Amino acid sequence: MTQDLETILRKSLDQTDRTIKVLLAFWFFMAVAVVAGLLWLDHLSNTADVKAMIVASVVIILLALSVNLTLTCVFVAAMTRRTLKAIQLLSGE
Repeated sequence: MTQDLETILRKSLDQTDRTIKVLLAFWFFMAVAVVAGLLWLDHLSNTADVKAMIVASVVIILLALSVNLTLTCVFVAAMTRRTLKAIQLLSGE
């Protein structure tokens, strides 16, 4: 019986590790997108007026913040759910 619970816990922890790797890959992709946006801002500084640059920079900042906040909330919720499920299974309820 204990081996079954250990197996369940191990699978839960492995799934958590896989989720972390996927989210880190997505965060890396978003970092590249933000850098690309900043390079776009550099291009705009030579071709556009100040108003267009301000609008573009606000859009880039809001995009980066909203994606980061959403991913962080999803990540915390998923890990909490998995951890609580594993604890519940180990406690025998």
